[in-house]
Parts: sequence; C-alpha cells; structure tokens
Amino acid sequence: MRILYLCSDHGVDFSGLKGASIHVRSFVHALATLEHEMMAIGTRVSSPELFQTATHTNAMQVPLAPWNRKLFKAMKEGNRFLGRSPGRGRDVIRALHNSEFFKVADQLATRFSPSFIYERYSLWGIAGSRLARKRSIPLVLEVNSPLSYEERYYRDGVAFPTLANWAERHIWRSADLLIAVSQEFYSHFEQAGVARERVRILPNAVDTSLFGIEADDASLRRRTNLDGRFVVGFVGSFKAWHGVDFLFKAFARLCVEDTSYHLLLVGDGPMRAALEDETRRLGLRGAVTFVGSVAHEDVPRYLGLMDVAVAPYPPLRDFYYSPLKLYEYMAAGRAIVASKIGQVREALTDGRTGLLYEPNDVEGLLDCLRRLRNDQQLKKDLGNNARSACSKNTWSESAARVLTWVAPLLAQKEDRDRTAPVSRSAVELNK
Repeated sequence: MRILYLCSDHGVDFSGLKGASIHVRSFVHALATLEHEMMAIGTRVSSPELFQTATHTNAMQVPLAPWNRKLFKAMKEGNRFLGRSPGRGRDVIRALHNSEFFKVADQLATRFSPSFIYERYSLWGIAGSRLARKRSIPLVLEVNSPLSYEERYYRDGVAFPTLANWAERHIWRSADLLIAVSQEFYSHFEQAGVARERVRILPNAVDTSLFGIEADDASLRRRTNLDGRFVVGFVGSFKAWHGVDFLFKAFARLCVEDTSYHLLLVGDGPMRAALEDETRRLGLRGAVTFVGSVAHEDVPRYLGLMDVAVAPYPPLRDFYYSPLKLYEYMAAGRAIVASKIGQVREALTDGRTGLLYEPNDVEGLLDCLRRLRNDQQLKKDLGNNARSACSKNTWSESAARVLTWVAPLLAQKEDRDRTAPVSRSAVELNK
C-alpha cells in the first residue's frame, strides 16, 4: 500500500525537537515498518537526511514562497511598530501557502499514486481534502488540537476568526475519517457537525524500544551534580499550558524543607529566561538544573536520572491534549506525579501507575513528592506498574489500528471503481 503523509503547518519541522515533530517522525516510521511505501510532504523539513534515517521515508519540503516570506517579514515588522505580538496575523500566511503546497503535493501524488492520504491537520490546511477529491481516494485527517480555538486563546489570535472557524469545520467534515488524540475532542467535532461514527480516538504513543530501557547514566549524573540528590524532573516545553512555572514555585517551597531535593528541567521555551532569573533571585542555582532542548534519543538518559517525573498541567478550560511526555515517563519506568486533568486521569491510575493531585493544588503536589521521597518501595512499584501499563501503547500498535480503520474506506473505493459506468470512449476503444 502507498500512503501519502501531509503536513502544511510551517510550525511543525519534520526534523525538529518539539513534540509535534516527534509525533510526525514516530508515526511515519511506524507505518513504514509495517512494510507500506510512504512519502511525506511538509512545509518545514530542516534536515531531510535526519528524517529519512529516522523514518525510512523520503520527505519533500514545500517552503513558503519567496513572496509569502516577504509578506510574513513585513507583517512581523508592522506588528512590532504597532506594539503588537510579532506573530499576529500569521494565519494569513498559512492560508496563502495552500496554493503552493497543493501544487507540489498534486505533482508528487501523480507520480506516487497513493492508496490514501494521511494528513496532520493544519489551520487553513485544505491541500489534503482537495487532493483526495481530485484523485477520488480516502482522506484520513489527524487532529491534535482545534487550532482555531488554540490560536485565539493561547497564541496571537487569527486575522479572521469567523472565517477560520468556518474553514476548520469544513476541513473536518471533508475527511473520510478523523483521528483525534483524546475523548475531549468529541465536543468540538459535534459543534462542527461531524458525524460521531467518522471519528476514532487514538492517544499519543511511545517507542518502547527507546524508552523502555532502564538507564542510569552515572557519568551524566556526576556531570549534572545529582549524586545523593532526590531528583524531581520535567521534560517538555516551557509554556504556560505545561505548568512548569507552577512546578518551580512548588519546588522552591520544598527546598526550604530539605536541601537534598533537586529540580531537573529538560526542554526550552518562552518561560525559561524568567525561571532562570527566579532561580538566581531565590538562590537556588545549586538546586535547579536547566538542561535545555536535547535530541529525542537522549531524553531517556535524562529520565533515568529522575526519581520522580512530573506533569504539572494547570486547570485549562479545555484540556484536549494527549501528553506525549506522559507516555514517555511511563515507558521509562519513572514514578509519575501529575495533575488530575483530561487524558492524564485516563492514562494513570492514582496510587497504582502514578500519583495524582488537583490542578493548581500546591499542597497536593508537595504531598505527592514528599510521599515518594519517604517511600522508596512505592516509588519503585509505581514506575514498574506504569511501564507495564503502557507496554502496548506503541506507535506500531497505533499505526496498525489506523490501517484497520482505513480498510473499509479502501474497500468502498474498490466497490465504487468496479461499479462505475464505463465511459463512451473506453467502450469504443474495446470494440
């Protein structure tokens, strides 16, 4: 089977370090290892060689056209002059990019002749639906977030909110199958008029061959000055909806009680500079380590240094996420402390595969950390149970499930092709 993978979002680099980039590579690789022929097309592929090595799949980059890049630059400069966020209006650039992206995807699809299209949903991204209609093949649309909503509430907003909402709903309804990462998406799809039977839920997954190996890198532990410390860790983006600032504030209180605690932060983001300033102000430089972004294959080494891995999500109004870090924590056999919200409370069983507390409850978080500090057996049991619980939650299993869901769509297409009326010219050629 030939599968064409599309992602027109210029914020997702196929070769990057963000969770979205890891998701793309992991899923494409899983499909390729099931012996299907893959081709991937993205707006950003900073290293096609890295992507090919990681996924055994070639990737074609369709960058913003020169005129579109100039427009984007002019918009950023204009926003700065007006005192607005530099990224305001970037959704217009995405919308205008559709024409170039579709043109290249159409040319490659003509040569590749895919059985179906698998597209990662992008704001204004209509290339997949146009191409599927033109070639009369199924479109599977993976939706990781309701981007129109997310841009308005968590980023710089959209230039035309009403039109963006309409476009998003139209794109969702045009797909033959919608793959959503959490149950919370059903409300968004229902509002968009998507039939429930066309939706499947597929949470994020993990590469257990990478994260399932017990690792305690002694040399790395010494370099990071963690010998003899009880290490509380976090892996992810330093953004408001990940709650790293909440974790930092709670940890600052914990250090007053016991100086053997250490906070290990792996990742980067817009909040990092402020947290580093706060670390210096509070005199905690010896108790907090900022690792920065690391290659995905190196993350297990840092997880191996952690006694406890924390997912401190705040009380968001609509938690539709599927936390990639949570499944990596589980596969690595870490004792997990997490806020009781959204898919987190579905993936973890309190007291068995992790300890849960109410979002924004500082005392609840501190009680969980103290409990694990004082009960080494509980810490060990939680880690072992978590690893066992996610042993089947792999990218390969996810890819296999998607192919099972796609099979009826391909069968329907074959039936339509067999029963389609033969054109007059075709009949005359057969005489």
